[in-house]
Amino acid sequence: MNADRPSYGEEKCIDCGKCTYSCPVSRMRDFSPRDIVARAQLEGRVPRDRGIWQCMNCGMCTQVCQNGVRFHVYVRSLRPELSRSLRPERNHGAMPDEIMRLNSVPGIRPRKQGWLTKELETSEGSDTLLFVGCTPYFDVIFRYLDLQMNAIPRAAVSLLNRMGERPKLLREERCCGHDAYWSGNDELFAKLVRLNMEQLDKAKVKEVLAFCPECMSTLRDLYPKVVGPLGFKVRSLSERIAEAINEGELEASDSDEKLTFHDPCRLGRHSGVYEEPRSVLKAVGELEEMPRSKELGPCCGVSAWMECGSDTRPWQLERLREASETVASRMVTACPKCLIHFTCAMSERTPLLPRAKLPLVDLHVLADERLRPKKAK
Repeated sequence: MNADRPSYGEEKCIDCGKCTYSCPVSRMRDFSPRDIVARAQLEGRVPRDRGIWQCMNCGMCTQVCQNGVRFHVYVRSLRPELSRSLRPERNHGAMPDEIMRLNSVPGIRPRKQGWLTKELETSEGSDTLLFVGCTPYFDVIFRYLDLQMNAIPRAAVSLLNRMGERPKLLREERCCGHDAYWSGNDELFAKLVRLNMEQLDKAKVKEVLAFCPECMSTLRDLYPKVVGPLGFKVRSLSERIAEAINEGELEASDSDEKLTFHDPCRLGRHSGVYEEPRSVLKAVGELEEMPRSKELGPCCGVSAWMECGSDTRPWQLERLREASETVASRMVTACPKCLIHFTCAMSERTPLLPRAKLPLVDLHVLADERLRPKKAK
């Protein structure tokens, strides 16, 4: 193996198989995290194995490993080299990849703020910046699903306005680079990081909030690997909303609606944010947990828009059935991609796969519907 590649604990991998048992991909495909580690160690090189692309990087294997093997990070480290000989299968006509590539061209200035409406207040002088990410592009790409994706950034600004904040927006914000990083395209990722950091440094803000867990974890955890320490704090918007509820800035209109929550991988296992979105849900309704939740919550089934096929549908539909078997009237998630993937799974007509029809809603959109500034007594 490449001596320059950092160790992610793979030398501690033993013949227990907990990673394979817990992995959602291994239930649908001939795939084993343990076998990939063993082959890489025995062969002394990156194996030519499509399983390296099929891994969702959800972190479930890392969660259950008792020997500290960070397989989801380790398999990512194999991808830059593997991409030279075995490319992943790209989905959705590779449109998300083209958006990333175009975003990395310095001479092209993204125009992403068409979703703003007149009543939403932003400010160039704010210490708080809202990072919007690729959600406005998803509104175009997945328009056939009628998801109204731009309702999410609108809800984000609306909620911050109710907290007394007028967030700053980056005029030339680029894709955060999450998908470039996890698909092993380090060169593209570095370009996106540097272009965004040029704008973020000029913004001189104290805090960056992101409603997308992938944007949040990428900015907070991966950007410092390229540019060093950041001059600002990065948090998920769900954390800020929960804080506002706990500190009495926001209060909810009465509702006894029962809701269940799907933990996004990047918000949960990657970032450890479990209680804050639940605090929000408990404020706006009644929380009904699914049997698999928090650290053991399953992945929605797609990573970086690649290797999505018919064999990912069963576990997406299994998750939807799990949600429908609670007494909840809606399933809530806090990730734009989770919303897209589960909606897509329900929309396809495949008679061989029984499917649950359960309304889905984004956490921030729901919070915007139910939360208002607390009235002074």
